[in-house]
Formats: sequence, structure tokens, C-alpha cells
Amino acid sequence: MDKDSDNEETTKIIEQNNSTDGPARRDRLLDTIRFDKNKNIFLLTCVIGVCLAIALEIINAQNRRHVHKEQTSTRRTYWVYSAYNDVDNPNGLLKHVHLVLDRVGYEKVTNKEPWNLLWSHDYPFRVLYTDLQRLGPNQKVNHFPGTGFITNKVDLATTDSKYIPKAFKIPQNKEAFLKYAAINKDALFLEKHNQHRGVYLKNVTNIDLTSGESFVQEYVQKPYLVDGHKFDIGVYVVLTSVNPLRAYWYKGDVLFRYCPAKYYPFDPNVVDKYVVGDDYLPTWEVPSLAHPYTALGFSMKEAFDHYVTSKGGDVTRMWEEVEAAITEVLLKKEHHVIQALKKYPSPDHFFEMMRFDLVVDEGLKVYLLEANMSPNLSSAHYPPNQLLYEQVLYSLYSITGVASHVQPGKFEDRATQNMVSSQKNIAVWSEVCSTTCRENCEESLICGLCKPCMTSRLKSSLLGAHKEYLHRGDFRRLFPPKMVQNASTDEKIKGLNKMNQLLYLWYQGKCNADVTWCS
Repeated sequence: MDKDSDNEETTKIIEQNNSTDGPARRDRLLDTIRFDKNKNIFLLTCVIGVCLAIALEIINAQNRRHVHKEQTSTRRTYWVYSAYNDVDNPNGLLKHVHLVLDRVGYEKVTNKEPWNLLWSHDYPFRVLYTDLQRLGPNQKVNHFPGTGFITNKVDLATTDSKYIPKAFKIPQNKEAFLKYAAINKDALFLEKHNQHRGVYLKNVTNIDLTSGESFVQEYVQKPYLVDGHKFDIGVYVVLTSVNPLRAYWYKGDVLFRYCPAKYYPFDPNVVDKYVVGDDYLPTWEVPSLAHPYTALGFSMKEAFDHYVTSKGGDVTRMWEEVEAAITEVLLKKEHHVIQALKKYPSPDHFFEMMRFDLVVDEGLKVYLLEANMSPNLSSAHYPPNQLLYEQVLYSLYSITGVASHVQPGKFEDRATQNMVSSQKNIAVWSEVCSTTCRENCEESLICGLCKPCMTSRLKSSLLGAHKEYLHRGDFRRLFPPKMVQNASTDEKIKGLNKMNQLLYLWYQGKCNADVTWCS
């Protein structure tokens, strides 16, 4: 009923009552009508108030959920996978992994909670295969699938390389081994267990050629000695990408481990003379190295370099061979990782840190022996190693983006990505791109680096390479290797796959424009 109709009806009622009961009855009726109207207004006001209160509470709840979501997205979380219970012990095997992650703002969780980093002490791709196929954009794993072809002792030892002592699988290559031993009569051989530590120097006639649990490898005779002690060199290497390959080695320091017993007089029955074990002799207990390391504060590498130089040795050539030996293995094994990655949505979730163990002979010739998938990072036995391990880990987290100055979740925003690395940061070879490649992307290989010709996969990789350059800490490039400004690249990129050729040319272009990019 509208307002005019309501007034007419009221007037009729009043007139009827005027004719019968008089003015008093009329006044009482008017009071009743006014009361009913006020009551309706009051009820309507209450209903509106309740609705407003409910609406306000809904808005507040949404705001609280939004704030909670923002707070949750800023958490950095990680969990640890291993067959060993000790990895969760704050003072155990991964003590420094936990400490450094805590210092860069990570919180340890279980795999049942949202996580940003999986730190796996064991190879995770068998047990966690299904989970690792569903990784989100902000999740990283500290292993690449397929790197077992590098870290497996037999696969590495039997790789054809001038830097790897000749090795044979037993019993598969029994005949080839016996033939090689017959030709190289002065050679000595180590019998090594396929899976775990167990190294013994034996005569050919004493080697078990039927067990199937070991392999044999030629022994590097006449090793370089420091104060009479043989040693090995542990180099930390991080792999951040394959196809194209990006690899770095840690130059902040190198782990030197010395045999506790002096090499001469040599006795093959005394393993401590030629095999580095858990109870190795540390740098600070080697007489010629103790003063530069302890009193002068040099690194293990610098103390060793000083010793070799004082004896007339060329450490520059030796370290160049170390780089070449590791790089060669990574290039030879890269195709296995590329193949394994085909089972996963994106290669960008993975990185790998390995420790390559090498020895040198008395002429400082380098030989590569092992690559450790999960190198020992516990300083429980040798507390002074704490600094090395924590600096390695911090640089690792920095170069891989695990430790980031950008809040988690924010990096999905294009503006935030461009703030760190954008198209202008990866543009190279301006003259070629503006002339030779202007009309035809197929005119030259370099054209693939020009913006109109560049694939999205290559662009993503180059942006990643630029970010790694900004945050590499004490890591330096292994591959692509050091560049010389305006050098010819034709011979150097032969034999590389196309993506590696393009990455090599990109670094050469960056080097040409800025000498700090050359290494």
C-alpha cells in the first residue's frame, strides 16, 4: 500500500469514530496509530542494524583471512628427507644446514605442511617421485634427477677422460682389464667397492674378478706430498641449470684432507698412507701449513698454494686443470640429466651441490676420483671446518635463490622479477642484432640471442644466469668458462649442444661489454 492510500484509510477511520464516540475516542485512536508506526520504524531500524553488523563482520573476517594469507606467504619453510634419523638433530649430520637456513629466515616443517625447500640428504627421486612431479613455482629441491651418473662411483670412474685414472667394471670388463694390465706392467690398481668405502691396493693376481661388487682403477703413483703426506682436494661445485649448462665452483676455500701416516716408506698394507679416511690429518696439523692457516688466517687453499709456490710449483696451471677436469665430466654427463628431467614439468625447481675429490701427482698433474652427492657438512669431528661449511652453504643458498631479498610469493609478480633481472640486462651483441639479424633470425647463431629471435626457454635461462651473477657469493663459473674480451668463439663452442653454444655466446657478449663478466 502506498503513502496516499494509507492516509485516505486513516481519514475514513477517524471520520467514522467522530460520528460515534467523539473527540476522546478520536485522540486515543490517533495515539494507537502513531504507536504502531513508531514500532514499525523501530523494528525496521533493528533489522537494518543487524544486517549492517553481519556485513561488517563478514568484511572483517575476509580482511583477517587476507592478512593471514599474506603472513603465511612470507614464511620461508623447508623440510629434510633422509634415511638417517640424525639429520633432524640440531647438532647432528646437517647441523650447519639447519643453522644457515635459520639465519636466512627459514622455518623447519614437515612434508605435510607447505614448504619452499626440500633438502634431501639421499637421492629423492625414487621414494618421492610422485610428489616431485607436482612442485609449485616457489619450491626448490637440492638435487637434479639424473646426477647419479656423476656421483655414482663406478659410472664416474669408467668415464673416458684424461683426468680420470683408467677403471674397469668387474666382472663385465674382466678381459679388457687383464689386457690393459698386461700392457701396462708397471701399473698398480685399487680395488674399490661399488657402493661404500673400501679401497685396497692389490696385485692383479689378488683382485677378485668374479664378485660383481667392486671395480678396479689404476692407482696414481708418485703423488705430490706436503711434509711427506699424501692428500686429496675437495672442490664444492653447484649445478644450477642444464640445457643450457650453468655450473660454478666455490673459490672461497677448498677442503684439503691429508693422510695421517707419511707416504714413505710405502706399505700397501697401511691404508692410512694412501687413502684419506674419516680421521684425516687437517691442514692446521700439517707443520708447513699450520702457520699460514692458523697464525696468518689464510684459507686451506691459500696455505697450500703458498707451500707449492715456495717449492717452485705452478699452482695456476694445477687449478686450471681442476676446473677442466670437473667441467669435462659435467658436459659428458649432462645428457643423462636432460633425459631424466623430461619426467618433470620444469627443470627450474632443481639445483645440485657436489664435492669433487681430486689428487695430484708429483708433477701437479690433476686426477679426478669421486663426486659426492651429499658431501659431509658436519664439523663435529673438525670444529674449524664450521666456517667453510657455513660460507659454502650461504653462497649456495644465495646463488640458487633459496636465500632471497625478495619476499616469497612476490617473485611471481612481473614487476618484481624485472626489478631484479629484465630484458635490458640480458641484451647482448647489439651490432649483430641491429644489422645481420634484423630481417632474418636464421642468418647467424648469435641471432638466437636477439630479442625478436629468442625463445622463451632461453630468455628464462638468461634471466636466471643474470640473477646468479648478482648473487653468486664466492662461487665462480665453471661452465661457461672464463672469457677473454672480443675473443673468437668458433673453435670453443664446437661439440656443444645448441643451448650451450648460445649460453657461451651470451657470456662472451657480456664479457665484451663488461670485463667483470669474463669470469
